[in-house]
Amino acid sequence: MIASDWLRWWRRYVHVEGQIQLGHMFGASQPDERRHAMRVARASVFDPFEGFVCLEESPLLRDAALKTWKQGVEWSEQHQSKGFGRGSPLPKIVAESVIREKKVDPERVNAGVLLFSVIGKWSNLPAPGLLLCSDETYADEEQYAIALKKAFEAGLARPIE
Repeated sequence: MIASDWLRWWRRYVHVEGQIQLGHMFGASQPDERRHAMRVARASVFDPFEGFVCLEESPLLRDAALKTWKQGVEWSEQHQSKGFGRGSPLPKIVAESVIREKKVDPERVNAGVLLFSVIGKWSNLPAPGLLLCSDETYADEEQYAIALKKAFEAGLARPIE
C-alpha cells in the first residue's frame, strides 16, 4: 500500500512543481498573490513543518515522511545540481529554433524543467512542456538540447492561459 501511496504523492508533487515551473498563476493576478499561491500549492504536497498533513490519507507514508524528511533534505543539499547555474544560453537557442521551425509566436514556446540528482542519463515528459531530467542529461548539451526541444514542442499543445 505504501508504494502506491508514494507513487500517487510523487505524481502530485511533480504536477505542482511542474505548474510552478511553467508559470501557472494559481488564480492570482499580482506577484505577491502568486507567491502566496505557490507556497500554498507546495504545502499541499510537501509540508514537513505542519507534520505532513498533506499525507493524512496515507498514515504509513506520512509516518515514513516524518521519520526521514530531514535526512532527505540533507542529502538533497549535498547532491543538488552542483555546478548547474542559471544563465545557460541553450534554452533560448532551442526555443528560438522551435519558434522558427514551427512558425509560432514566442509567447507560445514555454517549458519547465525539473532536475534530479540521480545516476544516469534520462529524461521524461510527464506533461506538455514539462521536462524531468537527470543532472547527467542536463550536463550533456546535445542530450539536453534534444530533450528540451521535445519539451518546448510538447508545450505547444498546452492551452493558452
